[in-house]
Amino acid sequence: MMSRRHFSQISQTSSFIGALLCWGLSSLIVFLAMSGIQDRARLIMENDNERIFNSISMIRQYEDFASLIENSALGDRITGFAVYDEELQLEYAWGTVPPFFNPQLLAHQKRNRYGRYVIFNPQEKSIVQVMHNENAMPAARRSPPPRANNNGTERLRMPPLLFFTLYASGKYVYLAVDHTEYWQTQVLVALLFPLCELAILILVFYIRHLYLRNREYRERIEAQKNLVVLGTAASTLAHEIKNPLLSIRIQTGILKKLLAGTGQEEIAIIEEEVERLQALAYRVNDYLRDAEGEPVCLNCYDILAETALRLCGRNIMHEDSIRNAAILMDPNRVRSVFENIIRNALESGSPPDAINAQLARCGTRLGITITDRGSGIAPEQSKRIFDPFFTSKSTGTGIGLSISRRFIEAAGGSIHIENRIDGGTAVYITLPEERSQTALAPPQGIL
Repeated sequence: MMSRRHFSQISQTSSFIGALLCWGLSSLIVFLAMSGIQDRARLIMENDNERIFNSISMIRQYEDFASLIENSALGDRITGFAVYDEELQLEYAWGTVPPFFNPQLLAHQKRNRYGRYVIFNPQEKSIVQVMHNENAMPAARRSPPPRANNNGTERLRMPPLLFFTLYASGKYVYLAVDHTEYWQTQVLVALLFPLCELAILILVFYIRHLYLRNREYRERIEAQKNLVVLGTAASTLAHEIKNPLLSIRIQTGILKKLLAGTGQEEIAIIEEEVERLQALAYRVNDYLRDAEGEPVCLNCYDILAETALRLCGRNIMHEDSIRNAAILMDPNRVRSVFENIIRNALESGSPPDAINAQLARCGTRLGITITDRGSGIAPEQSKRIFDPFFTSKSTGTGIGLSISRRFIEAAGGSIHIENRIDGGTAVYITLPEERSQTALAPPQGIL
């Protein structure tokens, strides 16, 4: 049968895998959306470039490139236009262009479907297109035309046919087009994609966290329901056991007197078992009662030293322990905790003089360490030592540590038990220190 712990581990693993799958699917959707935005920007850019090239193809109707710019809306988009001869020298220039053409710019570029090279220039937020004319006319057969400037002033005119011939016969035609919106889209996608990925990751794992917490709360509610039923039944059973046990004890006393020396050993066994059942009934009632009780300000050192003196016959407190350590806890509850731990140490085979305790201050909390030299805890039992009614002893009830943890956690503390390297066990208890009131001084006669 699957244990609750194993089932919880499977639930956490499956929810983690489910969260990763949800994140992966959401990431794929975001990736497709971002890719669609980039493709749309690219298509708009290519469409604008073709429209501009189609407009430039009408250059035969104008005296030069500047005239074309003046008679169209291309001036806001084109940042540079140039024609280079077969010796890579500049023959005509408009706008900002390189003084000579470097073929290395095309070394790692491929022609697009229109036969032109596309060079991306993110620094200038522009895209350069280069048309390579492999059948360019030699420079000796052409007379160099005048150079045009940006603003068109002092521009020399040339016959339309001559400039068109220059455009058509140049080795390289260089055209730089401003595409600010395209580059803004690229930057926006580069920023949004990791942010969306991070937001989705946080959202998915937050939902997983809520799922696990809700599942934990549901399990707690079910456990509380079961505990209510179990508690009612156990309380009734413990109450009903007490009356027959009382009758058995009375009848055992009568038998002792009647038998007068015979059967005393058997009667002693009956009395021992009766006492064990009574102790179990009282412990069940102790476990079921309110864990918090009636908290008052107590000196933790005093309670622990008093309990150890009663059970071990000696003061087990380390000399470095702090003396004034106030806690807010029910006196009966805290005594029950220390009694259970010290009794377990004695029942594990530890000599009384090998049981020691130390009380230290850790920030706003108190740390209590109780060590012994008993038989220790078996590795397979270490995860169940706080389970109610679990015990490895033939005479134990298995409820002492469960009661102790319940009382300590109700007071805002924690308890942890582990084996010592050189034998025995160490019990670590933390409790919040009460600083609103002055702790009591150690009682006289303990030290």
